[in-house]
Amino acid sequence: MKKCCSLLAFILILLWSASILASPAYIQTGSSFYFGHYEQDNDEQTGVEPIEWIVLNVKGGKALLISKYILDCQPYHEIGENTNWENSSLRTWLNTFFYETAFTKDEYDIICETTHSNSSEDGNPEWALNLCPPTSDRVFLLSWKEANEFFPEDSQRKTDGTEYARSVGAKFLGVTSVGFSSADWWLRSPGINATEAAYVGVIRSIHTKAVKERIGIRPAVWVNLEGDFENLPYAQYAEALNLSKGGNYEAAITLLENLGNYNNSKRQIVDCKYNWAVQLSESGEYKKAVELFEEIKDYKDSSSLGRKARYQHAVAEQEAGNYTDAVRLFSEVGQYEDSMTRMKDCMGKAGIAFSFLNAEPVNTGVDNGYSGTSEIGGKDKHFGWSLGRFFVSNYTQIKNQENEDPVIVKTLGDSVTLWFELQQDIDSLNHKNLSIADDRNGFDSKFKVVVPEEGFGRGTLIIRHTDYRNDMKDPIIYTNYLLAKGTSGADTKVILNEEGDYEVALDYETVDNRLTSLTDKYGNYRTSFKFKIRNGNCMVYPFDVKTHAELQNTSITKDGFYLDLARSRYLEILVKRSILVDNGSGIVEDERFNSPAKDGDQYTAEGIYTITVHNRYTDEKTVKTIFVGPDDLLQEYVNKGFSLNRLN
Repeated sequence: MKKCCSLLAFILILLWSASILASPAYIQTGSSFYFGHYEQDNDEQTGVEPIEWIVLNVKGGKALLISKYILDCQPYHEIGENTNWENSSLRTWLNTFFYETAFTKDEYDIICETTHSNSSEDGNPEWALNLCPPTSDRVFLLSWKEANEFFPEDSQRKTDGTEYARSVGAKFLGVTSVGFSSADWWLRSPGINATEAAYVGVIRSIHTKAVKERIGIRPAVWVNLEGDFENLPYAQYAEALNLSKGGNYEAAITLLENLGNYNNSKRQIVDCKYNWAVQLSESGEYKKAVELFEEIKDYKDSSSLGRKARYQHAVAEQEAGNYTDAVRLFSEVGQYEDSMTRMKDCMGKAGIAFSFLNAEPVNTGVDNGYSGTSEIGGKDKHFGWSLGRFFVSNYTQIKNQENEDPVIVKTLGDSVTLWFELQQDIDSLNHKNLSIADDRNGFDSKFKVVVPEEGFGRGTLIIRHTDYRNDMKDPIIYTNYLLAKGTSGADTKVILNEEGDYEVALDYETVDNRLTSLTDKYGNYRTSFKFKIRNGNCMVYPFDVKTHAELQNTSITKDGFYLDLARSRYLEILVKRSILVDNGSGIVEDERFNSPAKDGDQYTAEGIYTITVHNRYTDEKTVKTIFVGPDDLLQEYVNKGFSLNRLN
């Protein structure tokens, strides 16, 4: 069934002759004209559509218009009683609800208020039993006489109802017009008796029907052709489409944004942004192109084009020698063409450290929770090729000691990035008929990770973190990990913010579809490794227990202090407390305790505190001295420059 005023048809018409349809200068009898707006496609998401009118008459600088389609469905009068056009509820509805809904304030100025005689000459003389005096209306219906005058042939009166009109009851041969587009429509003239009115039937003859019946509405208006049409919604919409057609998408977007969702303007904005982004990409303006593609990432192929533009931007920065910016951009691209190779090259040239983590896969058997640890031998389908490599970046140094997990040392506040560089086509491993299988019943016995509802999918990455309190966190699970990595432009990084010990495993199942024996057809493999992340700083921060102000080295506090390790949980801290005593032969410093400290420890006893901090991963050491108490001798000691000789 035809869908009236469809967006596609409307756009094609606009592109063909937008200036003619938008300008009253081209109006002539029989032509089409767009003016006002009303819901027509019965889809609120697309907004209201412009009303297409047929020009019935042009005279005296004015034009008589009737809607091309049936726009709504209403009774002539809400009660089945004697009535006429003057007193009908339909006349009230047209000049209040429809008028206020279909037109803007600027359009009000163009619609003429017109007086209609409603005499016996306007109606069928055989039916004119309930005439009314002249009426003045801005919106009205054609009379019986006008319908015959402007549509002399029955075939000319046939009219389709919009999707909205049919949804609210526009009828075909007395029944809801499901499966049919044509429908009946009211005239304003009286019918054969006082409780009926004239209408055009779907078979195009003019009949009479009870006024309380709900049938189609074709509004009519007279418009002043000397009015200002340029700033009306339809003209602005048509201009926006012309700008878009000419490649001026930014100006088109500005016009469309001012229209709200008029005739699906929001969708047109998205389309303009898409075309603008493509245009920018082709001209090398990648940054703005990426921004636009990100805004509309679910539209058409915006997501993939956005990744491509980001990749091209990164390549351009690399070729310009802006290696730090290129690294950032390549990291946002993820696995796309040769982006990982280019990113590592830029890292090297920018002085950004990265290092591969040694992790060899093992054959774990089949459907046993990836628990096996068999070395991959010469007869194994995995022999001789690598699925990919893990590496880390954004660190200051890596400590590798024999028989110990590597320690990745980073700057406080920075995050270590764990990457996986996929080196295979997961649908054709090692360029053969082997592929990564969709593991629907996978589970990991070591991490006690059971199969999620959607299964492990095509490879699962599992990461478990244990913090400084030896608190083992729940594993973080990335199902379908290799499928994502095998998708052009997928993100291939994992950000690790916290210090602690990490365990990583990549579980994946292979399948050889040429084989039928389950023993030979499938293979389960696991790549696992461990590492530690530690902050490389060697600082502790003492704060006054009352004011909470930070105390600098050699500060004096009367009330004491507490320690803040600033999230560096693996530092070795010793605190020594001494006091000044007179042993008879002079004043000496007497040590009272020397013990390890931890984050948050508080010290309020009077004395001289020496705080020694050691980072065993960098072998750095820091010493701070804090004086606590109001003792006069301690104050004098500080004033003498911490010299016992001068104090004595």
